[in-house]
Amino acid sequence: MTPPPPGRVDPDLADRLTDAILLSGLPVAFGEEGPGVRIRPARPAGDADRCAGAAALDWLPSPRLTGAAAMAEPGQPAGPAREVVGTAMENALAEFLPAFGLEAARDGSGRELRVAPPALPAAGLRVPPRVLAARPAGPTPAELGVPAALLDALRRSTALAGLPLAAHLGGTGITLAPCSSAEGPGTDPTGNPTGDPGADGAADLGWNPSRRLADLADSDRPEAPAAATARAAVDAAMRHALGTALRACGTELRWLHALQRLRVYGESAPTIRR
Repeated sequence: MTPPPPGRVDPDLADRLTDAILLSGLPVAFGEEGPGVRIRPARPAGDADRCAGAAALDWLPSPRLTGAAAMAEPGQPAGPAREVVGTAMENALAEFLPAFGLEAARDGSGRELRVAPPALPAAGLRVPPRVLAARPAGPTPAELGVPAALLDALRRSTALAGLPLAAHLGGTGITLAPCSSAEGPGTDPTGNPTGDPGADGAADLGWNPSRRLADLADSDRPEAPAAATARAAVDAAMRHALGTALRACGTELRWLHALQRLRVYGESAPTIRR
């Protein structure tokens, strides 16, 4: 196959990247404004850099965070927050794209996250379009008992980062579930403190991929095992990224190793003025 000329992404690669990103539950950015993943041609770092047909991936946060970062004075949090969010999300892409048959890695300079056209174009997970299975939408965060102040704080930080917040438990994006009262502070038989002192009023974060990927992973189709592997890779990558990205946008979070949960407690220092 003849590679595309410099300055163009291989068309099959662009299609596969777009599909994989949407299957993961993330948005694709079109043009120069986010939010979402921007797919663009890789830029050669030098004369010896052979990157024809390769794609470079950037995470574009909300225009509000991008604009605040561009106008921020040295020492203001908006500029560093934009960099932290972008790096966290690009690391997540590099972590889960191999499960879709797409290898992503930084170029030699470390400036670009690149994906080269696969050696075997047919390799990797392909999810055919089809009618979605009937699924209940599930309760909203408010119906689950997530405090309104916590939900408002998370809405602000997810909007800044450009990340989707699921409207209900079965929706695509970040999900919220209130902490069990049994996880609050207590003591073990020896009198040592146990539980999470901040559990009251907190919530646990999760990530739902697209309905297409979830339905295929739960089906009896031959592609179901590969889809389940991809769903697990997306879940792990997004849990790693969410803590970093949302903390940079003004949310107080903590990873609870014993419970393997990412817990949100509310708003910390705001990244930009409201």
